[in-house]
Amino acid sequence: MSNGLTNDHYDYAIIGMGIGGLTLGALLAQAGKKVIIFERHEVPGGYGHTFRQGRFSFCAELHYVWDCGPGERVYQMLKQLGLEEEVTFHRLDPKGFDRIVAPGIDYTIGSGFERECRRLSGAFPAQAKALDRYYQTIAKIHRQLYLLPIGFTWRTILAHPGRYSHIIRYLKWTLEDLFNKLEFSPELRLILAGQSAIFWAPPRDLSLVVQAGGVGSYDQGAYYPAQSFMHVMKSLRRKIKQSPGCRTMLSTEIVQIEVANGMARSVTTAKGEQFTADRFLFDGDARLSLDLIGAEHFPTAFRRKLEYEYGPSVLSVYLGLENIDLRQYGFGEANLYWHPKVDLNEVYDDQLADRIPDRPYFFCNAPTLRSHDAVLAPPGCEQLVLVAPCRYDFFRKLRDRSEDDYQAAKMQYTKNLIGVLEQEYIPGLSDHIVEQVVGSPLTNEHFVKAPKGNCYSTPLDPKHVNLRRLNYQSPFPNFYYVGASSCLPGFATIIHFACMLYENLTGDHIS
Repeated sequence: MSNGLTNDHYDYAIIGMGIGGLTLGALLAQAGKKVIIFERHEVPGGYGHTFRQGRFSFCAELHYVWDCGPGERVYQMLKQLGLEEEVTFHRLDPKGFDRIVAPGIDYTIGSGFERECRRLSGAFPAQAKALDRYYQTIAKIHRQLYLLPIGFTWRTILAHPGRYSHIIRYLKWTLEDLFNKLEFSPELRLILAGQSAIFWAPPRDLSLVVQAGGVGSYDQGAYYPAQSFMHVMKSLRRKIKQSPGCRTMLSTEIVQIEVANGMARSVTTAKGEQFTADRFLFDGDARLSLDLIGAEHFPTAFRRKLEYEYGPSVLSVYLGLENIDLRQYGFGEANLYWHPKVDLNEVYDDQLADRIPDRPYFFCNAPTLRSHDAVLAPPGCEQLVLVAPCRYDFFRKLRDRSEDDYQAAKMQYTKNLIGVLEQEYIPGLSDHIVEQVVGSPLTNEHFVKAPKGNCYSTPLDPKHVNLRRLNYQSPFPNFYYVGASSCLPGFATIIHFACMLYENLTGDHIS
């Protein structure tokens, strides 16, 4: 539907219905702008989209999020849209929402740095002072990150050395650099870095600034939608769709962005439809804009910004279960991070090798124990989701060689993951599986158009998380980026970035 629009010119054309594109589209539509938003997939949400399999609905890659409580960033965005009562979030148990398991370790992380510091100091008394310094450092970096304005540069930071002192000091540090400085034991390192599935990077590679951003945010609360992630995405899309003069187009791929006289002018769909706009927003991997616009239109210096590497991908296993109560096996709202070894660097070495590990490292959760929305599973059924980091190239080579070899590898990986769960937690789990969907890095690449199936665009290491990192600006004054490649990844982080971009574009302030 065109909502009565008589021409194909818009104030804003948005390419991609990921969480950034949907947030910006909804805010701009609410402000009275004429918005058109495109999505090549048949459902909105990007990595947060939901797919149906039999009687179950699974969210592709969002598992739990932060900044969703009253007064926090996600809530304020929803309030701006009048959706704060329609789209609500359940706070996961603050006493424990991430369970870290490895040989000799079974520790559940909750909210409150002071509380966690006391608990861990009791378990590791010789490292109590070092733990206090660790949490103080993480908290200070986290606070300073949220003071950064959109489009900041090294000049922004150096102009305010006091305000950004910890970012300046620790920008080139890895998490392991801090661990080494504080002389933490291997067991304590695993507990503190055990939530690595937030970032899919081991301590020796993970940017300390990124660790602070994520762990510091979860310290304030971990959340899951009271309904489902499908409800979140559909509510934002509906806000755009029902606004006068606005339009949303699913199953619509943009194949060209026309640039003339240094400005973006129009977009063309795979069906040959052309739409013009005053401004354009790109919610996708920024490097993909080179092909859509033409690399020749980009200055050499900017093209270098787009020469980043891609981070790891994952194998995801979605299970629909029947005639089982997962609570009887120790499952609840908490995520399970299961490690075959204590040394997390070694865990990643094994996991990202060119083979299928016998006992893979994985992240696991049961969405149906968090939300009672009937869309997730029918009565009497449960959902279980397992996610394991893996190498795109391993599956790509198998697929190029043989479809049978590729499918066999997916099934063997899945068998090994379920085998660990059956051996360690849920005997006979396989007997209760009525739906099973397996997504590989190639699945991510196909459905979400994530190059090499990446989860977070670039690796989250100091090499890529730096002051030269891409931000919202392109070489064209009316073309902007939003999404993981132009800010740090994460549901709430991208919403925060999209809100700042909205304020920058419109002058309107989200209170």
